[in-house]
Amino acid sequence: MAKPGQNSGIPRTACDRCYELKVRCDRGSTKTACYRCRRLSFACSTVRPVRPCGRRPLRRTPPVPSNNNNPSKESSIGAWLENVPSLLPEERELLLFLLGRPENIDCYVVCPRFRVAAQKSLEAQLLKSFPVVKDAYLACASTLKQLDRVLPGDNDDSVRRASSAMVQLRSLPIANSQDAARCLTLGAALALSVYSTIGLGVADICHYCLTATSPFVDKKEASDDDANSWHGVLVLLEIMDCLVYRRKPTPRIQLRDMEHVDRQLGISSPILRYYYDLCVISHSLASMTDASGLAPLHKRLDEIRGSVEAWIPSHESLRSDQFESAEIIILLAQAKAYRLGALLVGHRLRYTFGEHDEQADIWSKEIIIELEMARRVTTRPIRYVTLPFLVAALEIRDHGARKTALEGTAYFVDHFALVVQEAAKAFLCRIWHERDSQILSSWFDSVCKPCPILQSLDIT
Repeated sequence: MAKPGQNSGIPRTACDRCYELKVRCDRGSTKTACYRCRRLSFACSTVRPVRPCGRRPLRRTPPVPSNNNNPSKESSIGAWLENVPSLLPEERELLLFLLGRPENIDCYVVCPRFRVAAQKSLEAQLLKSFPVVKDAYLACASTLKQLDRVLPGDNDDSVRRASSAMVQLRSLPIANSQDAARCLTLGAALALSVYSTIGLGVADICHYCLTATSPFVDKKEASDDDANSWHGVLVLLEIMDCLVYRRKPTPRIQLRDMEHVDRQLGISSPILRYYYDLCVISHSLASMTDASGLAPLHKRLDEIRGSVEAWIPSHESLRSDQFESAEIIILLAQAKAYRLGALLVGHRLRYTFGEHDEQADIWSKEIIIELEMARRVTTRPIRYVTLPFLVAALEIRDHGARKTALEGTAYFVDHFALVVQEAAKAFLCRIWHERDSQILSSWFDSVCKPCPILQSLDIT
């Protein structure tokens, strides 16, 4: 009989699925699939942080002080705003709503830990770049107030402010790293506002900002890390649009810091480079006129699948003394959803509806189960998972499961973009109808797109 400290040869680490279900996990090593996952045709993996064996020592970690309701913070920015004579009273109120309380921008970050840092980033650029960023911030604040039951917002005012902010963006000189940081912050605020109220035209904003700032971002010359943290959300929003419209995105995300936890993408940032590659392949397939070009594209799809399957998100930065357990669950669920979503997109670029549907069904169910389980366990919204959720929901064929997925848009399609939630429901219903009627063989080819209201922001 092995003693407690000896290695019996059998791993004591359960795979993620068995761990979540609290069932016995039988496998020979951590590199092989367990019996249960093989029997049910599930992907068997262990991507969660693995704790050392044995009972953990008892220790008390003092709670991190919360900045949710910091009167001095609100009074500080409020005092600065009071000393700006050019501000109208309603503008001062909107800016204080955006910058005075961190919880007001909860929906702009993946978990509460980042809201203070995100708000400080916005405040820093306002102090350095007033009045250049003013209208973009006012548009953001106005859209956020529409989500607040106590303080109703004005959608027309948001659009008007966004139009003015677009003029500022186009006229902004970008000659150094400080200008690049200003452009990224202004562009992110504008893109999030337009995404929330209009729902389309966001890709034009993202493309402009990412192209204009690329000489400084690519060379790591941008000096303001807080401002440059908005780079990731611009990349994500553009990739979402390019995937739907089969366009080629602007940048392939750089792996500058594998240990970095992004405020919107969490630990999922590295997987976006594969979504970029998938967008490029989709664009090539859509414009292809010679079938002889399929072989190299299929080979590239196989290479991407191998890389995505082997990808394991970094856990080094998910320290328990910095993140709550609920936040770690959310970040891991987000990463897994994006990983499986990339596999599913690549699968559908190669195989049409009706071909190898079994594998697509497995990945689709895993994404939805992962997100739903994280939501139930943490009782928190799972943010910035619109892309993998919709990719998974498109595969559903059971009518009961489709109804559940439509209800799930309230949880997994960006909460701050109600117009996008409604457009997502219409998009799913249309694709399901076209698939059932055998009108199309791939959702990429559908003329129906999740397009609310406007085709662009050229309303100036």
